[in-house]
Amino acid sequence: MLVSVEAFGLQPDGGGDATLAVLRAIDYCRDIPGATLVFPEGTYHFWPDLAFERQYYISNHDQEKTRRIAFPLLQMNGFTIDGQGSTFMMHGFTTPFAIDHSSDITLTRFTIDYARSTISQGTVVHSDESGFEVCIPEEYPYEVSGGKLIAVGEGWKEPVKGIIVMDPKTKAPKQGSGDILMWGYYDKGRVEESGDRRVRYSGFTHYSPDSGDVVLLQSGYRDCPGIFVNDSRNILVSDVDLHACIGMGFIAQNSKDLHLRAFNVTPRPHSDRLFSASADATHFVNCEGKIKLENCLFENQMDDPCNVHSIYAQIAERQGEELLCRLVHPQQRGIRIFSQGDQVRLVRNDSLLPYFESQVKAVRAINAEYMLLELETPLPSTINGGDGLENLTRIPDLHVRGCVAKANRARGFLITTPGHVLFEGNIVSTPGAAIKISGDANYWFESGAVRSVTIRENVFEDCNYCYPFWGKGMIDIDPEIEQPELFVGRYHEEIVIERNLFRTFHPVLVSGQSVAGLRFADNQVELSRRYPQTDNLPYVIDLKACSDVEVSGNRCEGGVLVSRINGKEIQQPLAAGKE
Repeated sequence: MLVSVEAFGLQPDGGGDATLAVLRAIDYCRDIPGATLVFPEGTYHFWPDLAFERQYYISNHDQEKTRRIAFPLLQMNGFTIDGQGSTFMMHGFTTPFAIDHSSDITLTRFTIDYARSTISQGTVVHSDESGFEVCIPEEYPYEVSGGKLIAVGEGWKEPVKGIIVMDPKTKAPKQGSGDILMWGYYDKGRVEESGDRRVRYSGFTHYSPDSGDVVLLQSGYRDCPGIFVNDSRNILVSDVDLHACIGMGFIAQNSKDLHLRAFNVTPRPHSDRLFSASADATHFVNCEGKIKLENCLFENQMDDPCNVHSIYAQIAERQGEELLCRLVHPQQRGIRIFSQGDQVRLVRNDSLLPYFESQVKAVRAINAEYMLLELETPLPSTINGGDGLENLTRIPDLHVRGCVAKANRARGFLITTPGHVLFEGNIVSTPGAAIKISGDANYWFESGAVRSVTIRENVFEDCNYCYPFWGKGMIDIDPEIEQPELFVGRYHEEIVIERNLFRTFHPVLVSGQSVAGLRFADNQVELSRRYPQTDNLPYVIDLKACSDVEVSGNRCEGGVLVSRINGKEIQQPLAAGKE
């Protein structure tokens, strides 16, 4: 059944606040099986004042917050929103979509944008040894107070906390700049107003952008993801463009069977913007079933195109036959990561290697940080405080096909899932590693040792051009194990990298550790002169603490492939064989 928002008093390009009318339309559709809510093509505006409010813990976002939501899809089943080419323009701190405890939801044919993002943009108009001057256009209101730059938005003020330097020619992060003016580095600088919408930075003795560089001024927090999916299943997002959001473009947690088709996170067209989402384009936490990304474009977001992982809970202490567990990272607190009946596994925090499995008999959340778990099997005496506990039930398969990722801050696709992974036919040009396969039980606590990853027939174009900030190689396999060679077991297994084209100035194609079964075969390498070659990196493939490694059939145009595998130097061409 088709339901038009016009029946609730909304007209395209009406200019007023659509929030309350859309809420009424969603409520009307709730009891209509297979309802489709249709928006005649136009622009619709959403302010937080009359938006539905709910407190959510959203993984990898900033917690302990209520969210004002323009489209609250709660306990909806078999529901479609068809924007018919419309733009949903957000104002203030409005979260566009929350899909919660719902199933069979389709979002299609619309654009999400913000009138004022928490990211501001300017151009360096002068630079010398004492500092640099930035001109900030009128569309980015600001104040200067106490030597700090304050971004001003619709109902909010937030101090700028970092600068990303962009190359005006490539419209991507400037080669070598990385996070050199972010986080603690940024705190060393001082800002002064110099008139005509210009501000002068001083105090940065380690780096200064050049005149003509574009700078992205980051403020605020991860408050408003574009599309948030929680405890839901069978979600399709198709032909949706996201030009800005105050958080991740798409974030799903504890959900199953998620399909993004032509979900494009990209700067607003016909504008000078060099930014889109203020964090990852897509992110999946504690999900299961199948995650499919198909023909998507991810560019100029302020973090990675995609991250798939679960969460390690940290063992605080044993209390009889119960485990007191803690969610350590502040952006993971409050996330439900275990349920009764889930298969779980204990791992050592130093080696990340497993030593015990069981099922959850009972789980009791104490607060956002701590929980008590009782398992079906008696606990071993070897449990150590600080070890990790991961969920083996919430394991998704991942298929990424026909996607393009470029010009964003940081890395490419972060893959940390034991499910079947197929990454094929994609084009990646990122300032950090194109693909990162990690695992960590000590800082980010992102779990999921891979067991079957195939990376084939992709084009990796001049990746890792901000080395060493976001990766050791174009494909970076770096579970955070301080001394992996001390342990007999391997964290990751069965990674196949075949029939890809690496067009690159950066010599390291694969850097990795703690892998059992890695095949790098039949790949083509073409040398690029887009950036100066990184010095002092002699090895194309650099692996340690790895077993069952095959390097064969690769071709290098104008050079020789030199690899180091477990301390042994090897030169291509190699006969097929294993080390």
